[in-house]
Amino acid sequence: MDVYLLEGIITDECVVSKHSRAARRNEIQEPEAKALETLPRAEKTDLTSVIIRATAKKNEDLLTSKMNKKERSKNKVTKKSTPMTNINKERVERAINLSERLEGKISKSKQRAKMVQTTRKANWDVINSEVKIHAGALEAASDDKDSEKLQEDSMVDDFYEVDKPKIQTAKNAFALLDEVEL
Repeated sequence: MDVYLLEGIITDECVVSKHSRAARRNEIQEPEAKALETLPRAEKTDLTSVIIRATAKKNEDLLTSKMNKKERSKNKVTKKSTPMTNINKERVERAINLSERLEGKISKSKQRAKMVQTTRKANWDVINSEVKIHAGALEAASDDKDSEKLQEDSMVDDFYEVDKPKIQTAKNAFALLDEVEL
């Protein structure tokens, strides 16, 4: 009888592969495993209390080091407690101005969007009446500006006309010369 052993377990009847269903279920035990089960253990294998004590000590050390570090950092002067320099103040002011500008742009954009939405919902008659009202207001404002400008121009002209003495100029430059015959 020829028995070939290819990574298997030899039993009384036949060779069983270590990958078989029986091997996976541990139905077949190796002879070495049977021998090891009967031997007493050489040392204590319950290490949970040792591990717990070690981790507790480690956590305690970490906590104390963290508390010491906080105490040391409280004694140091931090950057937040130092007064702001002029450069930092200028930067902060610039950032505030920029944010205010952006907020203004955002609000204008929202107003435009609302206006567009209302005009899309409105009838054409309402839209045309609003355009006429808006155009009339613009013309009135421009007329007011034009009239103010004309008044200012006339006042300026009057001012300069009073200050300047009127110089009479000769119509013919040669008329000023004496008549000399040669």
